[in-house]
Amino acid sequence: MDAWLSPVGLVLVTVGLVVLALAVREVRRLRVDVAALEERAAEVADEINALPPEVSGTGARHLISVEILNLFELAHKESAFTRPFTALTPRVLRDVVHRRIVGRVRQSLDEQGVRADVRLNRDG
Repeated sequence: MDAWLSPVGLVLVTVGLVVLALAVREVRRLRVDVAALEERAAEVADEINALPPEVSGTGARHLISVEILNLFELAHKESAFTRPFTALTPRVLRDVVHRRIVGRVRQSLDEQGVRADVRLNRDG
């Protein structure tokens, strides 16, 4: 029985590694596709002088928009364990950092007596 389990285990590990390699290749391909689409969308927005969706309204409200440009640096400052996860789960890491920053902005504004509706808006 032990002689039979060894080849089966080897086959299962090999199949698992092949599936993992294919999944990693597909994720990389999808990231390239997303980057190309984001670049094209930015080009089109520049061509038509479009405002970002969050400020394109015509109402009386004014919005302050903030884009965090160093998300991963901030995450790495918080914990040394975030560096390995940056490549594997960038979206999850981005969401965690955004939520923490939103909380800090709310707290800071509240401490200064500012009544504000602080929201996290995602681009898709």
